Amino acid sequence: MKHMKRLGALLIVACLLLTMLPAAFAASTGTIVLTINSATMTVNGTSKQIDENGTTAVLDKGGYTMLPLRAIVESMGGKLEWDATTRSITMVKDGQTVKVTVGSKSAYVNGASRTLAYAPRINDKGRTLVHIRALEMFTGTSCVWDQTNKKVTVTYTYEPPKPPVTTKNYRIDVINQTGSDITSLYYGVSGTWQYTSSNALTTTLKKGATASFYIAVPSDATTKMYDFYTEGAAGTKVYSGLNLYNVNTYATVLLKSGTRPTFQQANDAGITVTSTGDTSLKIVNKYKYDIEELYMATSSSGLKNADNLLATDTVASGKNTTIKIDLDGTKDWYFKTVDEKGKEVTSGKVSFASKTAKSGTLILSSSGKLSLDGGAGETELTFKNTSSKTIEAIYMAGTKSDVADADNLLDDDLKADKSVTVDMDLEKDTSWYITVEFSSGSDLTEKSLSFEYENPASATIEISSSSVKISKEKKSSSSGSGDITLAIVNDTTQRIYAAYLVEDERDFDEDDPDEDDLLDGDKLSKGNYVIVEDMADADKYDLILYYGSGDNDYSYKAIDLSDADAYAVIYVSSFSSSSNKFSLTEYTDDDDDKLVLAIYNKTGADMKSTKLYDQDDDSMIESIGTIENKDYYFYLLDTDDYPDIEIEWKDKDDNTCDDDIDDLDNEVCFAVLTVEDDNDTTLENIDDLI
Repeated sequence: MKHMKRLGALLIVACLLLTMLPAAFAASTGTIVLTINSATMTVNGTSKQIDENGTTAVLDKGGYTMLPLRAIVESMGGKLEWDATTRSITMVKDGQTVKVTVGSKSAYVNGASRTLAYAPRINDKGRTLVHIRALEMFTGTSCVWDQTNKKVTVTYTYEPPKPPVTTKNYRIDVINQTGSDITSLYYGVSGTWQYTSSNALTTTLKKGATASFYIAVPSDATTKMYDFYTEGAAGTKVYSGLNLYNVNTYATVLLKSGTRPTFQQANDAGITVTSTGDTSLKIVNKYKYDIEELYMATSSSGLKNADNLLATDTVASGKNTTIKIDLDGTKDWYFKTVDEKGKEVTSGKVSFASKTAKSGTLILSSSGKLSLDGGAGETELTFKNTSSKTIEAIYMAGTKSDVADADNLLDDDLKADKSVTVDMDLEKDTSWYITVEFSSGSDLTEKSLSFEYENPASATIEISSSSVKISKEKKSSSSGSGDITLAIVNDTTQRIYAAYLVEDERDFDEDDPDEDDLLDGDKLSKGNYVIVEDMADADKYDLILYYGSGDNDYSYKAIDLSDADAYAVIYVSSFSSSSNKFSLTEYTDDDDDKLVLAIYNKTGADMKSTKLYDQDDDSMIESIGTIENKDYYFYLLDTDDYPDIEIEWKDKDDNTCDDDIDDLDNEVCFAVLTVEDDNDTTLENIDDLI
């Protein structure tokens, strides 16, 4: 989006806010009842004197109801003026002008000639009498004569007075946590794609810094939802959905970056920001060309929207530099470098030593390979404090003599009844020694630990005040591990008891499987899904699914994940009770146009008459029917045909609700659309769900 698009946008947004009025200001209907020879009239049910002169309606020759019309016109919300020179009357109401002249049947409505049934006249008291049906020249006005009661009823339309428009200023405090500087910020009404022409920032908003500005919202605005458009070192970004409905004075907005730019909002409160840059990343360039750009993301697809961590810096060939990064509570990352010749090199998934690692070294080798040194070990150790005391330090080593020189595995104190997980390379050694230091009382010194497996995938170590024991250990899978994260969707009426990913079903030992159960001992109920992280390589497999608890209660199907980059979904669509076989299809992140969309009802009531529509032409994609509360509905969506959809449903009060979901063609293979109790929707991709 170029800067030119914003020229004049401020005026457009102002017009949208000030001219789009609610339906409450539609025209209303009123009545005035007059009785021949009576000095009173009834206006909208209230009896009142026609005027202080004792005016009455009279029947003139030919049966025409005549009277001075000033009080009538003013009761209808109009104005009447008398011109003694021309002996004419001008009546104005709701933008229409009606002009009549004494002694003439000619009348003019907004300048157009009309004919009266009876000409106005002046009576012996000097009052100008006009036929009551002259009022019918105003649009929406009619006169009905009641011969029996000698009454005439004037029915008319009028616009009720509009409340005065006021403006409320909301202070917006913006915190920049995108990882790069923001030079410009513009805002506009959500969905209009029109933004203010002037920059809301008075100076560059540095990464980690805060800036404030005000948004003025008129009292008659049709929405209090706004979007941000930013420009900076990372390019242009759009942040959608600032909600000012429940804001009293100010809102704090924390801008983040990623595959889809997001933000965190707090109403009338600040946001505590975890300090960024806790991890030192040393970048070593052994390649023949300078590194000019560096990106990191939690998924390979996220790299294309990540911010350049080097900004204006470079890492020269044969040199190194150290920068600060934020792991954001995640140990697994993807990196990409771009050298001075424009060549891109990606690392694949790499892992830091822990989610709070203090350092790591990223190396671009002389052969052009990108890797992380000082990364994670092979075993995930969970320390569970079952004592009543705080643990201040944990040390582990392969021999007693090395325990004293080992590093503390804890970044922070471990409170009673709490757990912490760290990654450690056990170096294929099953015998270890551990020392635990408590905040009070006696420590546990050089206690022995014996693991069942060499380099287990994970283990839980329970620590009491008097002992240390391994309570749970999970063997590393020989084939069920790798770089591919799997989502398994059970859209059948049959529970899945266990799932195994094997190279060849003929080698599967049902009595004692070598492979890990993808469900980790849990059952996958019907109409549900599970995500298994890093459980496959890009290869071909046999997928074994158990439909019962018996050793042989399973069926299998060959699946092909060889074109997967980082993600795949196994969509189990049906189960045949006669053949005891599941039907399933695999989709990978290489299938750009296929998305298994899970719609989750979290509204607190059944979603009735649920439908999916194409935003482009409003055609219906799928008629779903009822989605019961806390249930999922799975749908295979072609995102090439339907990148932008609308979901519509009826709530418990039979009110029709709807929401738009955009850019589904940016999602890969699996996503969950959650419909919340406030009827808003949240879309999470497979990476968000891990």
